[in-house]
Amino acid sequence: AQNGVAPGGGHLEEDTSFRWQCVEQPIGKLLFRRFLEGRPELAAAGALWAELEAYEQCEEEERAGAAAAIRSRFFTPGGAQHCAFLSAAAVAGPPAGEAPP
Repeated sequence: AQNGVAPGGGHLEEDTSFRWQCVEQPIGKLLFRRFLEGRPELAAAGALWAELEAYEQCEEEERAGAAAAIRSRFFTPGGAQHCAFLSAAAVAGPPAGEAPP
């Protein structure tokens, strides 16, 4: 496929998903993060996103501490940057006996 045209002459579908535009595309990711940081009511969401990406890069032995810090900062009412917009399922801890995500 070249220039948005699929083999056989059909047009390719443009991916307009959030994941593609704001996570997978570097410029889209940068612009969306700046948007979050620039709006006081969304700044905590931007900080949470950054912390989750840092968590993904942690060494295995650091993950439990990083997860606990994220939970207390973002998921706990009264936390430094509590994200009240998250659902109860999103902030629930891991099932008993499992390591945090």
